[in-house]
Amino acid sequence: MSGHPQFEEDFELYALGVLDGSEKAALEEHLPACADCRRKIEEARTRMSLLALSAPPVAPPDGARERLIQRFRADMARQSDRRQIRSNVVQFRPRIWAPVWAAAAVLLLAAAAWLAVENHKLAAQLAQLETTHRQLEESEQQLREQGARAEAALDILTAPDTVKVELTPVAARPVPHGKAFYNPSQGLLFYAANLQTLRPDQTYELWLIPSEGAPVDAGLFKADLRGNGEVILPPLPHGLTAKAFAVTVEPAGGVPSPTGPKVLIGPVS
Repeated sequence: MSGHPQFEEDFELYALGVLDGSEKAALEEHLPACADCRRKIEEARTRMSLLALSAPPVAPPDGARERLIQRFRADMARQSDRRQIRSNVVQFRPRIWAPVWAAAAVLLLAAAAWLAVENHKLAAQLAQLETTHRQLEESEQQLREQGARAEAALDILTAPDTVKVELTPVAARPVPHGKAFYNPSQGLLFYAANLQTLRPDQTYELWLIPSEGAPVDAGLFKADLRGNGEVILPPLPHGLTAKAFAVTVEPAGGVPSPTGPKVLIGPVS
């Protein structure tokens, strides 16, 4: 045991489990590297075991065996009761909650069906609102266009430099007649009355006869059952000076220059 005198008295203490502090830490740090000290530890543990076995036997108190058996049986009964209670709780919960879950499922299905119906109604209402909104926008646009045309026509009728032209029939009977209101910078308004109704393949065509150059197409029109017709704000060259206006009968769709019989004619005074 030479070479480790500092551990000689510590082996029995370590085997008994009472060695502590720095001595215990030093011994445990030394043991992995020293087979001799590990052997001595085992020998010390063997001696401690023999010492325990050499102690004289002590008889248990009277009734200790019966009390141990009764305590064991009581513990086993309590554990069996706890297992039975847990089993009953596990089996009882589904029976209690099953009707509740079934009712909740029915309510959820009813709510889903109601929401689907309401969503369909709202979608139909939204589509109707969108259609109404579109129709209102179209009506508003038409009203704006009609208002603009009426304002433009009023400007022509009231402008001081607008000329009024009476058109009379070329034939001896002055039954049909027309009126033209022309402003070189604002446009043309033309109204006719007592005209004959033409065949479907024919149309009336209004001509502006300028001071210089060929007649200018001023628009096509049909006479209604009363013989009335009109041309409102036709597209014309801006600032064109008119010498006269005339109405001819032409093929449906019109022609670029007069070819048919003259029905009305009127010079600019």
